[in-house]
Amino acid sequence: MVVKHNMTAMNSNRMFNLTNKSQAKSTEKLSSGYKINRAADDAAGLSISEKMRRQIRGLTQASANASDGISCVQTAEGALNEVHDMLQRMNELAVKGANGTLTTDDRSYITMEVRQLMSEIDRVQSTTTFNEQNLLDGSFTSKGLQVGAESGQHIAITIRNLCANDLIASALAKGICYQTFNDSPVCHAEDGSTAGAQPGGYYYQAPDPNSTTHAIKDYVDKSTIQPWGSPGHSHLLSAKDLTIFHSFSYSAITDENVKNRLTNSRDSTAPSGTEEALSDKAPDVRYFQALNAFAKSAIFDVSEVRSDLGAIQNRLEHTISNLDNIVENTTSAESAIRDTDIATEMVKYANNNILAQAGQSMLSQANQSNQSALSLLQ
Repeated sequence: MVVKHNMTAMNSNRMFNLTNKSQAKSTEKLSSGYKINRAADDAAGLSISEKMRRQIRGLTQASANASDGISCVQTAEGALNEVHDMLQRMNELAVKGANGTLTTDDRSYITMEVRQLMSEIDRVQSTTTFNEQNLLDGSFTSKGLQVGAESGQHIAITIRNLCANDLIASALAKGICYQTFNDSPVCHAEDGSTAGAQPGGYYYQAPDPNSTTHAIKDYVDKSTIQPWGSPGHSHLLSAKDLTIFHSFSYSAITDENVKNRLTNSRDSTAPSGTEEALSDKAPDVRYFQALNAFAKSAIFDVSEVRSDLGAIQNRLEHTISNLDNIVENTTSAESAIRDTDIATEMVKYANNNILAQAGQSMLSQANQSNQSALSLLQ
C-alpha cells in the first residue's frame, strides 16, 4: 500500500480524459453538422470533399451562366421576331405595290411605309442590347458561355449583323433573279446591250447601259436565269433596285464573306465602296418586284439566325439540366464524406456521456482508496 502514487486514480483519470475528448468531438460534430471539421478528423476525406466542393460550386455557377445565356438568346430572338414581322409586312407591301391598278401616288405612300420599316429594322439592330452589349450589330461574335467547372468548357454564340444594309448585301450576294413585265431600255444584257441578248445570258437592271453600280454577275448560275422574252424579263437583283426604299453602301457591309463575294464578282469598272444614296425616283412596279425578291431573301436570313438561336437555347436548357444533375449527385457524394450522421453520432455521444459519468464516479472512488492508509498510521 502506497500513498505516493495512486495508480488507480491515475488510470481512472486517463480514461476519463479520453472519454471527455471523444465526447467533445461528438459534441462538435453534432453542433456543426460536419463529420470533418479539421484535417485531423479525416485527412483523405477532407481532400476529396474539397475537390468535390470546388466542382459543385463551379458547376452551380456554370448553370447560372447558361441561364444568362438563355436570357441573352431570348432577348435577341425576341427582337428578331419583330424584324420578321416587319419583313412580312414589307413583303405584303411589295405585292400590293406591284399591282397594276395603283397609281404613282399610291405607290409613293407605300414607299414611305417601306422606308419607315427599313429604318425601324436599323433601329432595332442598333438598340437591342443585353448587359450593355449590342446583340445585332455584328459585334456579338464568338461569345463563349462558360458552362463547365473547368477552363475551356464553353458554348460559343455568334449573332450576325442584321441591319438593312447587310440584309440587302446578302440578297445581292445570292444572285437573286426576279421577273418583271417591263419591256423597257432599263433592262440590259451582260454586255450592256439593250436587245437581242443570247438566251440564258445574264440580265440585270440598271438606270443606263454604262452603269458601274449594278449587282454581281459571275456568282449566278446561268441555268437559273430565264432568258429574255415573254411575258417579261428576268432581272438580277441590284443595289439600285432597292435604293428607292433604303440607302445602300458596299463599304458599310460588315459581313466580310458577303462583301468579298460582291466586290470580287462585280464588274471590273465598278469602284470598290460605291455608295447608293436613298433615291427619290418615282416608284415603279419593277421596284416593288425587286422589293419582293429582297423581302424573301431577308426573311430567309432572319429565319436562319432565329433557328440558330432557338437551337442554342434548346442546347443550353439541356446543358442546365445536365449541370444540375451533376451538382445534385456530386453534392450527395460530398455529403456522405463530410456531413455528420446524426443518428450514429448521437449513439456515440450517449455512450460517451455514460462513460464520462462512470469515469467520474470511479475517479472519486479511486481517490478515496488511499484513505485506508491513514488507519495504519494511527
